[in-house]
Amino acid sequence: MALKSGIVSINLHTGRLNYGAVLHSWMFQRLMARRGDMARCEILDYLPDAKRQFNPWTHFIRQKRKNPAKLLGAMLITPGFVLRYRRFQRFFREQLQVSDRCYSRQDLEAAKLPYDLIFFESDVIWSPNYFRGSFDPVFFGATAGLRPIPKIAYSASMGEAKLTDGQKDELKALLKLPEHISMRERYASAIVRTLTDKPVADVVDPVLLAEPGDFDPITAPRQVKGKYLLAYYTVNPDPYMLRCVDDYAKAHGLKVVEVSIFTHHKLKHRTFTAAGIEQFLSLVRNAEAVFSNSLHGTCLSILYHREFYAMEHGKGGRKYRDLCEKFDLSDRYIPKDQFRPAAPIDWDRVDELREKYREESLAWLDGAINEIQKLFSLCRKF
Repeated sequence: MALKSGIVSINLHTGRLNYGAVLHSWMFQRLMARRGDMARCEILDYLPDAKRQFNPWTHFIRQKRKNPAKLLGAMLITPGFVLRYRRFQRFFREQLQVSDRCYSRQDLEAAKLPYDLIFFESDVIWSPNYFRGSFDPVFFGATAGLRPIPKIAYSASMGEAKLTDGQKDELKALLKLPEHISMRERYASAIVRTLTDKPVADVVDPVLLAEPGDFDPITAPRQVKGKYLLAYYTVNPDPYMLRCVDDYAKAHGLKVVEVSIFTHHKLKHRTFTAAGIEQFLSLVRNAEAVFSNSLHGTCLSILYHREFYAMEHGKGGRKYRDLCEKFDLSDRYIPKDQFRPAAPIDWDRVDELREKYREESLAWLDGAINEIQKLFSLCRKF
């Protein structure tokens, strides 16, 4: 039986317009489309209550309206941010299969959904920090519309995974709902195993399920002439990180190219404040080196064999520290104020590990989907 499946993730409503949040869902959807047992796989357009007030024109201005000095900076950032938003929206329309309707949590209590299977897929969907201190029950299937549908959590993430006792109790109850659970970060899976009797698998982010050529159809032509270091910031870099970028570029004869929302950085070097997803992929792929405070900046650097450094930021960096450790690249994770040059990366060893993790993750996914298929076959007999 060919299954109709839906992906529930933070992909269309990231707030920060995060490239990785879109790319992992694009890749996961592409993988499902290749399967002979999937009739259709679409992203269920779910808008969490915590993200409902997002407006690209007022996003930064609203945050800084009580501080005149920072308000001016927010106003300068906004036009580029709006242009990036529009490019993301175009990508959603042209490159993703998305449900016709956008659902709220309340909608998902009453909705009759057209799916045989639901995937809760990747990113920080199991982190209370992104949902006002509480877990979003939709990402576990805890609504009337989702409860009857078989559920697979693939590569779910909990961010920094610092939970209170109350949050652990809440999580323990929610973990009863997905039939199959896999986690992206090993420290998070260790926590989840203490809260459920179900098996919990360690898998990789969907971006690392790709082969480098998989992103070719959505990668723009080269954006920058000559050799450059790409600096990619998902959150505001501290002065130390900026110095590391400049010092490394100078030592290696590279110009600095940046992807960030920080318009004022254009005074110092070329900055793409409004890059679309296609341009972002090209900028990573063609860089000589990548400095980022982003998990997916690190994932793509591994995929494209870019020399990289994953820099801790003010809110942490535990996710990509775990990723670096998986690939025996701990020296590429840089704690705050502790930069040190690392030896060249042994890409043969990295590729060997990547293929191992890829095969294990796909095998787990096959097993979980096959279990759902068996359930449907059993139901048809009766």
